[in-house]
Amino acid sequence: MLLSRLFAGAPDIEIEQLSIDSRTSMKNAIFFCLDGIKYDGHDYIEEAINNGAKVIVYSKPQENKFNAIYIKVSNVNNVLVKVADIFYMNPNEGISKYIVSGNYGRCSVASFINHYLNKVSNCGYIGILGIKYNGLELNSSFDTLNILDNLKLLDTMKKNEVKAVTFEANAISLNLRKLDGIKPDCFIYTCTNRNSSEFQSIDYYNYIRRYLYTLENTTKVIFNVDDDSYNEFEDCVENCVTYGTSTVADYQIRDISVTSKGISFKIIHEEVSYNVRSSLQGRVNVYNLTAAIAALHQTGYQLEDIIEKISDVECVDGVMEKVDDEYNIIVDDAYDTNSIEEVCEYAATVKQKNKAIGVISINHTDTDKRLEKIMAILEKYLDIIILTENESLESEVMEILNRCNRYIKTKRVICIPLRSYAIENAVEIMNKNDTVIIVGKGNERFLSMGLGKEFYYGDKHYTKKFIEKRRSEENETV
Repeated sequence: MLLSRLFAGAPDIEIEQLSIDSRTSMKNAIFFCLDGIKYDGHDYIEEAINNGAKVIVYSKPQENKFNAIYIKVSNVNNVLVKVADIFYMNPNEGISKYIVSGNYGRCSVASFINHYLNKVSNCGYIGILGIKYNGLELNSSFDTLNILDNLKLLDTMKKNEVKAVTFEANAISLNLRKLDGIKPDCFIYTCTNRNSSEFQSIDYYNYIRRYLYTLENTTKVIFNVDDDSYNEFEDCVENCVTYGTSTVADYQIRDISVTSKGISFKIIHEEVSYNVRSSLQGRVNVYNLTAAIAALHQTGYQLEDIIEKISDVECVDGVMEKVDDEYNIIVDDAYDTNSIEEVCEYAATVKQKNKAIGVISINHTDTDKRLEKIMAILEKYLDIIILTENESLESEVMEILNRCNRYIKTKRVICIPLRSYAIENAVEIMNKNDTVIIVGKGNERFLSMGLGKEFYYGDKHYTKKFIEKRRSEENETV
C-alpha cells in the first residue's frame, strides 16, 4: 500500500508492513514509536531503520539523523490505530467481537462464548489459552497481545471466514491500550477480587473506567450486579446489562444447586424463567455461565438456543476441573484468598456427610497476614488439610508449617513438601464419597523452585496416575 494513502502529503513509496518491534525484520515498514511501561520506541529508531524500516512515526523530539522518512504526530497510539484500520482494510467490519475482562472468570466466560459460537458459525479466540481459529491452536507468550498483533490477527481471521472473535484482557492490558482498534460488539466485566495482586498493584478501577469511557454507544456492556465493581463502573456507560442473584438484575439467577455432578439454576429474564444445567463445577461457574449467556443473548442469539447448545460446555483446563468420573477430585488454579475460599466452600457444600480434603499451596514469601487468613478459610471448610509446595524449597515449606501452626486452632495439618506426594496422600486417604480439592497450580506445568522454574507434569497428571494406582490395588485385593 502506498504511504500517501496512509498519510496525506506523504511520498508515493510502497509500504509492506506496520511494526512496533524494532528487533524484527521490517522490509519497507512503518515503525511506530510507542511509549510503554518498560521501553520507549523512540530509543530504538536506529535499530528499526537498520532492520528495514522506511518510515518512522514519532511524537517526541528527534534529531532525524538516520536515513528514513520521519512523520511527527501528537499521539502515536491513536495514529497507529487509524493507519492500521486503513492498511488492513477495516478489519472490524463484518466480524463480531467480544472482550471479556475482570480479575477472574474471564478465561472461562470467553471460552464459554467461544464454545457456543463455534456451534452456530465460526469463532476465534485470543487470550491466555493462546490463539485459536479454524482448528489451529497457537501458543502465545502473553495473556493479551499488543495492539498491532491483535489487529493483524483480526484481519487474518476475517480473511479466513471467522465470523466472531473472543478476546481476554486484564486491567493492565486495557490501560496499555492493547485492545485499541478493536471495536467490541460486547464487553463483559466478570468481577473484581480486591485481594488479587493485580488489584493491589495498580490503580485498578481507574484503569477499567478509562477503557469503558472509550467504548462506543453501540457496544453492549455486561456487568455482574452482585459484585462491588458494579457500583464503580455503572456510571461509565449509558446502557449496561446486568446479571446476578439480585432482584434488579436483567438476567436474574435463582434456585442454585451445586453438587458433585454439576450445577443447575434458573435464569429469569423479562419475567420468563429458563432452566440451566451443566456438568461444570462450583457456584463460580453459575456466574460465568450466566455472563456468557447474557452476552450472547444481547448480541442477537436466542436464549433457548444458547442454553441448549452451551449446556455441554467443558471447563477451562485447570479451572474447577473434575479429574475423574468416580472420585470427586477438583483441580483449580486458585491463589488469592477469595478464590481459595470459593473452592473450599464448594468442597464443603458437596461433601454432604463425608469429608472435604484439601491439598493447598503455600509459599515461603507468604506474609503472616496472608497465612492467617488462609488457615482460617481452610479450618472453616475442610476436614483434612494438606499443605504443600508451590514456589518454595522443602526446607522453606517446613519453616512455613511452623508459622501456619500459630493460626490453626482445631484441625491437624499435614505438611508434605513434595507436591506429587501430597496429591498421592490425598488420593490414598480419601473415601469414595469424599471431596478432594487440589489448589494453586491448575494446568501449570512448572514449579518455581530455588533459582528458576522446574518442569512439573501437572496436578491433573499426578491425580490421574494415583487414582489408577489406587484402582489397581483395589482390584488386586478383590
